Amino acid sequence: MKKDVNFSEAIYDNWKEKIENSDIKGISKKSSDLIKRYIFDMELGQNISKKSKKGGRSKKRLVVLKQLIIQIAMFFEQRKISDISKVTEKDAHRLFSDIYNGIIKRQDGKNYLYPVQFVSIFKAFWHWWIKVNRKENKNIFDITEDLELRKPAVNFVYLEKEQLEKMLPYFTKDEQLLCLFLFDSLIRFPTECLSLQVKDIYEREGEVWVNIPDEISKTFGRNFNLLFCGEALLKHIKDKKLNQDDFLFPLKRWEIAYFNKKLKKVAVQVLGDKVSHPKARGKFSEISGYDFRHSGAIHLRILAQKNNSISLDAIRQRGGWSDFEMLNYYTQLIGLSGEIKKESLLIEEDRTKLEKEMEIVKKEQELMKKAFKQLAIREGRPVAVTEKGLEIMEYSK
Repeated sequence: MKKDVNFSEAIYDNWKEKIENSDIKGISKKSSDLIKRYIFDMELGQNISKKSKKGGRSKKRLVVLKQLIIQIAMFFEQRKISDISKVTEKDAHRLFSDIYNGIIKRQDGKNYLYPVQFVSIFKAFWHWWIKVNRKENKNIFDITEDLELRKPAVNFVYLEKEQLEKMLPYFTKDEQLLCLFLFDSLIRFPTECLSLQVKDIYEREGEVWVNIPDEISKTFGRNFNLLFCGEALLKHIKDKKLNQDDFLFPLKRWEIAYFNKKLKKVAVQVLGDKVSHPKARGKFSEISGYDFRHSGAIHLRILAQKNNSISLDAIRQRGGWSDFEMLNYYTQLIGLSGEIKKESLLIEEDRTKLEKEMEIVKKEQELMKKAFKQLAIREGRPVAVTEKGLEIMEYSK
């Protein structure tokens, strides 16, 4: 069961009820009407472009869509463009270039961390607009074709395991377990983590395993064993007398905010108000529960470099990444060479198959040696064991 930890359903439903019969504040009526039509179509899954995933968007996604497309419309309003459907190609390029370059800033005066989100949302909106008009036999030029989807500048807090251990004494037992679990599991916080139930934790071959079901995962479901906090997690379940259907970490919204706030305070107190790593760029005063995911992945990546028994594919699967892009980034971040020894690429199934094949080859060699020896004896010639194997010796003269 996926827990709505961000209250997306309530936020979207309240917004929809509020603006269904009124205009969106801060933008013109024309832009308001068009954006409302776009969001409601996305809710139903109508007029989706060919390249996009079919089906209605989740309310969590709709909240993001409506926030960003309204903000984009406001940016254009500030540039005297009161109808978002009348934006030109040059208008779009100038606006997003200014966001990328920090000319347009957030309300707190800082640069947008992920300006590419504005570009991708506007492209999706414009492709919807093209499809709507095509149904009315009208051709709309794709002004977004050359817009740059620039990768966001990396900015997160990198926490080494030793640094985490220095921070732990400043937290309650429950908070310590949560910190270790986030670092150990690479789970997404708060969405996936707070949706986990006791029944998703199980024991196998003396280890504690976690099952993240498909329905609560952002990408795909996965199973993995815990390395650092398995026993503590079982004790937590027992001490709290949790039932199978209980949430593992039943934090409320204000408790999530309190946890993140305490994280920042403790990190600064223990580690100082400084940049965590030159390439990660994030300061310890900016840490949140989500940063344990990045830091835990880097920790496992370092271990994988030292221990060939740790598969990179296992780390990728553990984190729920569909490809190796993030792990490749971590490799560069921590200055590793990226070398992968061939034996590390063998998954257990391949290893077992190879061992069986080697056993067959070994038996065949034994049979050949036996036949070779019998042949030599039949011919009355001596056989000696050398470094090369069995050899027929010449008679001494």
